[in-house]
Amino acid sequence: MSVIATESTFGREVFDLTQPELGKEAVELQALRMQRRKLQSIYTQILPKVVPGLIGDLLSREREYGLSNAPMYTIEVFTKKGIDQEEAKIYIFEKTGMVPAVYDNGTHYVTNQRLTLQILKEISNCEDVLEITGEYSGVCGSIGPLHERGDQSNCRCL
Repeated sequence: MSVIATESTFGREVFDLTQPELGKEAVELQALRMQRRKLQSIYTQILPKVVPGLIGDLLSREREYGLSNAPMYTIEVFTKKGIDQEEAKIYIFEKTGMVPAVYDNGTHYVTNQRLTLQILKEISNCEDVLEITGEYSGVCGSIGPLHERGDQSNCRCL
């Protein structure tokens, strides 16, 4: 994995390898776009069912909260049809201590809970899960579901 330079020389290597008439600034911005695509690709490889915006948001807040104090999120999990709702609710309660709200005929589960990358990985590894999205809720409680499955607006921030 490449390391991103944090000095003012970021993009210089790319600039030196391209046509100077494009301009250093244009090359630096293109390098930034390339790094974003790489990051999104890594997110998709490691947490394929989680929308990238949620991962990026959680990683930013992880720095603020520290690893021992997970931030609160409203998490929305979309599942395959035919899941036993009561069994799913019990499982989620045992894992999170929160009883989920269930929508869309038992295929959309919403909880307000502390969130870590490990929890996202565990949810993403569940065979019955199709997609995971969510929003930072801080100290406020959940207001219910905010997203539809496939809502790409959640990809907006990495």
